[in-house]
Amino acid sequence: MSAILDAITPIMNDSIGVTAARGVFRTLPTSVNASPGALDVVEVRELLMHLETSGRIFSTPGRALPVKRLRELITAGLPAREKVERFGIRTDIDVLTVQRATQALTKSFFSVTDCVRLATAVSELARNIYMYAKSGTVTLKLSEEPTHWCFELEAVDQGPGITNLDVIFSGGYRSRTGLGRGLIGTRALLDDMQVDSAPGRGTRVSGVRRAGRR
Repeated sequence: MSAILDAITPIMNDSIGVTAARGVFRTLPTSVNASPGALDVVEVRELLMHLETSGRIFSTPGRALPVKRLRELITAGLPAREKVERFGIRTDIDVLTVQRATQALTKSFFSVTDCVRLATAVSELARNIYMYAKSGTVTLKLSEEPTHWCFELEAVDQGPGITNLDVIFSGGYRSRTGLGRGLIGTRALLDDMQVDSAPGRGTRVSGVRRAGRR
């Protein structure tokens, strides 16, 4: 991204420094050539991490370029675009696919423990779709708030619906298949979760978890 290189060049007061900066940029992903503000939250995060860890050219005394300034150059001073991924759930392989996608999406934003929690929550909901509705969709969204990273999930199906949500969430329901335990466990893994379901019109489960921005 030429805007970043233009900002770096004046503080690289010798040919070695400029050469190092250009060397770093040759290793960047092709997304670096996107217009300022065009990258999504994952692309911005990966680009910043690459710049911060490459050759220490931004932490050398007298050559510091604050991460905040780098970010402004990458995003044109605006919040990065949200990252959205949507998956169809029809087989047990789809359940594994969405679980792995959750881990990949969250690994640079959440702790290792939280990544495992989120992958577990998503796979539980995807497995419920596969087992009870036979087909549906799971949508994952990662966005940024002023002080937090925000991971949102939504699982939707047109299956038979759930008739006894109140009993399930009271802890008084135990099925041989584990459906009740799965919903209760998923709710415990998230900051917030809502379930909209009724016989004959399927089920929609949405949830969110946040992590402080570093």
